[in-house]
Amino acid sequence: MANLLSLNINRISRSGVISFILLGSIILSYAIVYQNYNIILLLASVFLVSIMLRSNVIPISIILLTIPFSDWAVEYNLLPPQIMWFPELLSLLLFVKAVVNRVILKQRINLFGIRVVLGFLGVIFVSLIYNGSSIVSALLFLRLLFRYYLLFLAILNLDLDERSMRLLNNILIFIFVAQLPLSVVKLFVIGQGESSLGLSSHSVSTIFPLIAIAFLFSFYFLYKRKLIYILLTLGFVGFSIIGGKRAFIFFLPVVLLYLAWSLKDKIKISFRFLVLGILIISISLYFVSRLIPTLNPERRIWGEFDPMHMINYAYTYSTQRTESGMAAGRISATMSVFNMLRERGLYGFSFGFGPGCIMKSAFRAFDKREALETRFGVAYGTNGLNWLGLQVGYLGVFIYFLLFYLILRKSVRYFKKEADPYWSSFGFGMVGFSFTMLFLSLFYGTFFSHDAISAFYFCSAGILMKRTEMF
Repeated sequence: MANLLSLNINRISRSGVISFILLGSIILSYAIVYQNYNIILLLASVFLVSIMLRSNVIPISIILLTIPFSDWAVEYNLLPPQIMWFPELLSLLLFVKAVVNRVILKQRINLFGIRVVLGFLGVIFVSLIYNGSSIVSALLFLRLLFRYYLLFLAILNLDLDERSMRLLNNILIFIFVAQLPLSVVKLFVIGQGESSLGLSSHSVSTIFPLIAIAFLFSFYFLYKRKLIYILLTLGFVGFSIIGGKRAFIFFLPVVLLYLAWSLKDKIKISFRFLVLGILIISISLYFVSRLIPTLNPERRIWGEFDPMHMINYAYTYSTQRTESGMAAGRISATMSVFNMLRERGLYGFSFGFGPGCIMKSAFRAFDKREALETRFGVAYGTNGLNWLGLQVGYLGVFIYFLLFYLILRKSVRYFKKEADPYWSSFGFGMVGFSFTMLFLSLFYGTFFSHDAISAFYFCSAGILMKRTEMF
């Protein structure tokens, strides 16, 4: 009787799977013919939920792989924008799964950074009331800032062993290294510049190679002295040149000097780090100057190497204004935003003009990106300090960036205590990643809201925090 019951259950199970596949195929065919992407999103969501329930590593891998190989295609309308909802949906579902599991097993839920988040929520609430902002705009604003923080919390609370964490690291390594041949393809197909292909895209072409170089230096000095790490470092210098991002060469010395300072307790390694760092900076400075036309006097590829021209260009570019007087550089924009907030008094200085007041959104009713120019007179040069400052004031900026500072501090402590060379190297790489994320997000671009950079950062931070539990 038991065998007969088991046989019937198997038949029902197989019949159910076959019926589900057939029904899904019919619905998918209908969606493709009529280009109803919302139906495709619904089907994909069901599929992702089934994967999420069975595995921890696969959903995280899907998040990491979807963003860098889809975002640029969405920009060119090769893929529907709805595909970028999948990583966010999976992050939320993984967080819910992790919390439910912890509650069922009566285990402590790790909510690292939650006090900072709650403090930031308090600032948003005051700013929303003070400025009479839309609640929906505030929610969209929060979603943009904390969608991958949920992934971070999920990783902290999921059951991941060392093998799983190394696998996720390998996936990140694959994503990073794959960008080098993609950038070469871009050079031959599209040409040098900010046009997107993979992660060679706009301001990401500045921060992405800095993150890669920080990890490569970490593994070279603390793990294995492999020539491939140096060659890849030079490859990422080329990546920034193909992306046409001038800021890379100005931020590279800052990141490497900070990392050298972090190694001050290891004098021999620190000295070697400085020597190699100076060599890489010198090579980068020479080729960036000659291969990015705006950084040489002739304004052409292979123009004259002239460091003073680079400095003068950077200063003029950062402080420029339009003919009508609008800020058009990061320094001039920062000064304009500071003056606007100061003129509003203590409350305006602390809480800004309201969450979502300049936020870009796919929902047209809440898309306020034009307000940056029409209302606030900033034509170009919005960094994280300005973007957050206008919306939630400088108090909001300070509290939000405390989260990145806490992760940076945790990374420094971990790197110094970890005995395993692989994980110590990873920890030191996270020191570089955290510093780069903090510094460049404040003074260069809003990388904390960029899908790829934010997802990579919070995933890596989650792995590091999870590793600390193994001490």
